[in-house]
Amino acid sequence: MASGAIGGSTPQLNRGPEIPGYKALYFSIREIALIKDKTCQPGYGVLRAGTIMAENISALTTGGKGLLVPCATTLFTVGDVGRAFALADVATGVAIIHVTMEDSYKFKVGDDLILANNTPEYGDGGAIITIDRDTHPHFAIITFTTGITTANNTVAKALCCYVEAGAAGKLSTAKYILDKDIDTGVGEIAQGAITPVLISNAILYTNSLVNFDAAAATALGTVDDGQHTILK
Repeated sequence: MASGAIGGSTPQLNRGPEIPGYKALYFSIREIALIKDKTCQPGYGVLRAGTIMAENISALTTGGKGLLVPCATTLFTVGDVGRAFALADVATGVAIIHVTMEDSYKFKVGDDLILANNTPEYGDGGAIITIDRDTHPHFAIITFTTGITTANNTVAKALCCYVEAGAAGKLSTAKYILDKDIDTGVGEIAQGAITPVLISNAILYTNSLVNFDAAAATALGTVDDGQHTILK
């Protein structure tokens, strides 16, 4: 169910993002942490405090350069909302990918698109040229600059795409941690969010971190201390 939506006529209670979230994020005192306001790209729905975020590095001004997106994890997980999974296989060299209509709103024309599969292999598709949401009522077609260079471009291999937000490896590098729950919106009405993000000087509960893996720990320079993660 989309965030903020009513799930039918039956009496119900729908909660939006909560502050500070369902789990405590900080073990240390929040007031001593280095925190800064940033803007998140639309289309990723509700993101919980503790979500690891990367920064869109698209080269074109029409893209979302500088906006935050959820960092793609090294392992493919159900909770990795930063990815949009393909609905159809794509031949090597082809520069289109089919995604759900809802997922298409995670992207902007001009964003640099990264293609990946669970081998894992990664390829830079270059800038998004068009996002066609009119030809078909149930899915969108994203056209990008450079044809897919990876070999396993199938739904069975979890072919997916996400916004370029890193310079090496999987091309999605952890840079910030969400300080509170936010709603970036879903689908056509998504507007993004302005939110404080954590940069340094905090001790966090590791179990409260979302999409946190070894690559994120290295990029953020954290220290593992039992049930806590130290961000220096």
